[in-house]
Amino acid sequence: MIKLSFSTLMRIATLIAACVLVGCGGASSTVNPLTPTRIIAFGDSFSTVDTSGYATYSVNASETNATVASRIAAIYGFTLKYISSSSAVIASGTAYSYAAGTATSSNTATQISTYLTYNTPGSSDLFIITAGTQDIIAAAPTNNTTAIATAATALTAAIQTLTNAGAKYVMVMQPINVARTPPFLALNGVRPAGTYASYNSYAQALSYDSGTACQSFSCLLSTKLNSAYPATSSHQPILLVDLMSYFNLITGTTNTGSANTFGTYGVTNPDLVVCSTAVPSCTTSTLATTSTNQYTSTSWTYATSVFAYDYYTTPYVNQLMGSYIYNYNFYRAGWR
Repeated sequence: MIKLSFSTLMRIATLIAACVLVGCGGASSTVNPLTPTRIIAFGDSFSTVDTSGYATYSVNASETNATVASRIAAIYGFTLKYISSSSAVIASGTAYSYAAGTATSSNTATQISTYLTYNTPGSSDLFIITAGTQDIIAAAPTNNTTAIATAATALTAAIQTLTNAGAKYVMVMQPINVARTPPFLALNGVRPAGTYASYNSYAQALSYDSGTACQSFSCLLSTKLNSAYPATSSHQPILLVDLMSYFNLITGTTNTGSANTFGTYGVTNPDLVVCSTAVPSCTTSTLATTSTNQYTSTSWTYATSVFAYDYYTTPYVNQLMGSYIYNYNFYRAGWR
C-alpha cells in the first residue's frame, strides 16, 4: 500500500478545494471561452497602474503590460489604466484598475464597494483581484494569525458582494510567498539586507500551510471561498489562482533550500532588488548597478530580475505570472 505524508495529503486536499472553485477539467474546446466586455482590477501592487497604464509599484519602464492584471488585460487587447475618478461609470470596451500598491484585503474590499456604488457588473466582465500580500507583510513580525483570518474573511465577503451584484468571471490571485522576498531573507548580497529576516518562518507560515493548522492566508481564503461557492456542475464565477509553487520555482536557489530553478524561467537575478530608489519612484533611470548573481555568475539586468524593490516584483516577473494565469489557469477553468 502506498503511504502518503500528511503534508502531501494536505496539498491534495487543497488542490481538490481549488478544483471545486475553478471547475477543473474545463477547456475552451468544451465551453464558450470568455470574451471580456470590460476588465476591472482591484487590490495591490500586482494590479496597480497609473492613468497611462504604466506600473507604479515596479520598475516604471513606460510599459502598459507590466503588472499581472495589465498583462492579462493586454492579452485580451485592453490597456488597463488607473481610474482617476472613483465615481466613474466604466464604459464597455475599456479596462480600469482601482488598485493601490500597498492595499490590504480591507482596502481591496473598499475598492470593490466603491466600484459597486457607481457600476453594475456585466455578464461578460472580467474582474481581477490581487490581495493578501500586504496583510502577510504586516502580520509576519508578530505572527498575527488573527489579523490574517480577519483579512481572509473581509476579502471573501467583498468577493461575494461582487458576485451577488452579477459578476460571472472573478479571478482571485493568492499572495506570493512573502518569505521569498528580499526583506525577509538573510542572504549574502541581498538588498535590502534582510530587514525582517528573523521573521522569515512567520512569513512563510502565513503565506502557506505545511501542517494541519490552516492559519495561512492561502489556506483560509481557499477554505472560505470553497464554503461560499460550493461544488456545482454549472458555471463557477470564481477562479482562485495559487501561484505559490510557480513563484517558488522562479525564485528557487540553493540558498532557499532548493536547486537553482530560476534560470529555467529566463531569470538571471532571483533575489537582488534592482531599484536604487523606492517604489513608486523607480524608473529605468534609477536602477542599481548591475553585477552577476551569486549562483551561476550570470550577468543580470532589471529586464530579467525578480524584485524591483522590497516586496515588489519587476515587469518581467509580473508578465510571467500574468501569462501563466491566462495560459494555464484560464484554460483549466474553461475561460479560454
